[in-house]
Amino acid sequence: MKLAQIMTVLFVACVVVSSVPASAATMNYKLGVQSGTTSDTYAADELANAEVSGFDSIDLAVEALKQGDVDFVLGDLPVLKFYQADSEDGLSIAGSFSEEDFGIGVATGDADLLAAIDVALGEIIDSGEYDTIFAASFGDEIVVLTDDTDSDTATAYPAEPTGTLADALAAEKLVFGSDTTYPPFESLDDDGNCVGFSCDLADAIAAKIAANYDQDFVAEMKTKTWDELLAFTYDDYDATLSSMTKTAERAENTDFSRAYYSSKQGILASADSPTISGVSDLNGTYEVADPVVEEDDSPSLTILVSSLAIGLIAVSRRKH
Repeated sequence: MKLAQIMTVLFVACVVVSSVPASAATMNYKLGVQSGTTSDTYAADELANAEVSGFDSIDLAVEALKQGDVDFVLGDLPVLKFYQADSEDGLSIAGSFSEEDFGIGVATGDADLLAAIDVALGEIIDSGEYDTIFAASFGDEIVVLTDDTDSDTATAYPAEPTGTLADALAAEKLVFGSDTTYPPFESLDDDGNCVGFSCDLADAIAAKIAANYDQDFVAEMKTKTWDELLAFTYDDYDATLSSMTKTAERAENTDFSRAYYSSKQGILASADSPTISGVSDLNGTYEVADPVVEEDDSPSLTILVSSLAIGLIAVSRRKH
């Protein structure tokens, strides 16, 4: 082989070696959700390829995002906005999806209590008090509330209360079960008081019922875990007021009031999260470059090729 041919072959080899890209790993998206929520259900039904981690509360899911254990957190958009605004860790909203309505739950068949709650909610909404309560928790956000009332929705308080409503009136207290780890809807302040939209709404409902029956009557928010609320036992509380989405599955075990809040699901990202264009991306994969390996004392392939070139050139010259 002539020297020129040798040089051509080795030149091509060096170019090929130097142009080989760094290897990349294909990853499934890692998502954090609060277990048992509609976000959890959505991920199971629509994002089968994602690696989903369930947490007992939304704050634990957000903490996992900050620590890099998950790529994104799915949850109610207002809650994710709260954690975004409250964080100095570069959290951001990466998108929204899936509209839903929250309802107050009562034991199945507890018609009088459900009627009183529905009528009280209607009075709060029609009077404009709802807008004031909304603004206290969500600022200048636009109020969008679904009117899902129908011919079965009560329009008058029960004249002769029975069941749980009668018991609550006798006790002068309506006890709402609530997972009080969910700001800005329901959470506890440093003194253990319930603060947020749901807590303010509970007080307003109790005030309306008190006015109708002309008696003392207050609301109490009793802290329960989310799993306890989903059991719908109503053993030591009268109703559920805890940002619970009205779903057909849940309606098999509880009766829901008219909608008291309309929301969307959201996607919370960290500064290190992959870039996505929407929730459907989360059912796919993304590439991550393999970490750069520190150089050792072993000669690189390019150096070896270059050394071989010098050797072949020397041999070629000797033959001449």
